[in-house]
Order: sequence, then C-alpha cells, then structure tokens
Amino acid sequence: MTDAADVADAADAADAADVADVAATIDLTKPAAGPAEIVRAEKVKVRFGRTDVLCGIDLTVRAGEVCCLIGPSGSGKTTFLRCVNHLQRISAGRLWVSGELVGYRQRGERLYELKESEVARRRAGIGMVFQRFNLFPHLTVLGNVVEAPIRVRRERKAEVRERAMDLLGRVGMASFADAYPGRLSGGQQQRVAIARALAMRPELMLFDEPTSALDPELVGDILDIMRGLAADGMTMLVVTHEIGFARDVADQIVFMDGGAVVEHGPPAAVLDDPSHERTRSFLSKVR
Repeated sequence: MTDAADVADAADAADAADVADVAATIDLTKPAAGPAEIVRAEKVKVRFGRTDVLCGIDLTVRAGEVCCLIGPSGSGKTTFLRCVNHLQRISAGRLWVSGELVGYRQRGERLYELKESEVARRRAGIGMVFQRFNLFPHLTVLGNVVEAPIRVRRERKAEVRERAMDLLGRVGMASFADAYPGRLSGGQQQRVAIARALAMRPELMLFDEPTSALDPELVGDILDIMRGLAADGMTMLVVTHEIGFARDVADQIVFMDGGAVVEHGPPAAVLDDPSHERTRSFLSKVR
C-alpha cells in the first residue's frame, strides 16, 4: 500500500492531500491483464465530499468491443467515462487503459500522479465525443480536426490535412471544411466532433450520450456513423439512452444505478431477460 507522504512528495502542493487520499486506497498490484484488454476497472470509486458517486465499478472492455453503459440519469455513467481518460480522478480502486494505470505511474511500491503533460500524452490515444460537441468556435471545421494532431502529436500539416479531409468525407462534412461551427446544425457539429476525435487515431473511443442534444431527426445519422466505427473494429465505450442502438451494436451492456453496476452481459441477456428487478423497471420505461 502506498505511503501518503510518498505520494504527496510527487504531487503539486495544491493537490497533495487529494492525491494522498487516492493513494491510500489504490492497490498497486499490476493486473494480470491479457493483451486484448483495452479498459480494465477494478473497484473504482469516486466520492464528492460525503457523496459516493461511483461505488466500486468492475469492468473490462477488450479490443474491438463495444460496451454500452445504460441507466437512469445520475447513475454515474458519465462520471465513470470521465475517469477513463482522467478528466475525473478516482477516489479508490484502480483503472488501466491498455495496461497503463490511468493518471498515475508506479515505481516500486510508490504511486506518483502524472504531470498534466504526461496525462495529455496518454489521453491522446483516447478519443472522446461529448454531449455538447465542444468545438473551437474560432476555428473552421477543418481547423478543429487538424488542431490536436498538429499541436499534440507534432504531425506534418500536409499529412494531417489529408487525413482530416478523408475523415470529414466519411462523416459527410467535407463540403463544410471551411465553415465555422456557429454556422452548423447540432448534428453537423457532432459529426465534426467525431471526425476530430478520430483524427488522433485513437485506440479507444468514448461517447458520452452523443445524441442527447440533437433533434430527433438527426439522431439516426450519428448512430449510423457509430455503427460504421463498430463495424470497423473500433473499441468503444458508449453512454447512451438509445436502447435500439445498444441492442444492435454492443458486445456487452452495463446497467448502472446509484453509482454501481447492477448487471451486465450480452444485449440479449440484459435487455431481453434481465435478472434484476431494477433493470426490468428501467427498461419498461425507456422502450
């Protein structure tokens, strides 16, 4: 178990207390993870003050799998998604992406929180699509897509531009390359957001209710793009209320409530023959 003082020595002074609290509850034993595991969570907890937001999440997502998180609002789905790329610190447990401890590194028996630059480097391999697009309003569509590969990965502009245009074509936005986000509809902005995430050539894509802010007639276009990614073998962790999409695309469905995993399994098991009454109650209201 990590000594809190060791962690505090490696953390910024302002964050030392928080890091020490985390270190005291994280097991540093390297998991016996197979090479096909992209996400591995063990007993992941998040606490805001005295409120437990995540209550010990265990989850494994393998390469090429699509895992859909479903459940009522406030059940902790988005919080867990944010933990995967260290936008949210965990309070206890452990979490790996591609075999690397998320947000920390260990040397012997000591745990060190990564510097922000190192967090950003590791985060570059994880694409995330938010509910509200989060495009840069001062950049064109093309500018939004090429920004991160050029600035973060230091890739050549010509190569990135070519890849960006290919991606924009894939999501049906190549003709809008010179437009600014303020001129686009919500569905168009979300397509650009997906292209932007893919431009970093991630090994894992996170989707946080990507259709929740869209008009109903635009939802199908985004789901079709995501179906295409799944067909291409992209590993995806998706928070969604689109039960039909989850049934069609997911390899596993995780139903969460109250910050905990109530049940999980293949779509046919969870959606058609749930074992838990809480799952049955939820599904009866969203179908």
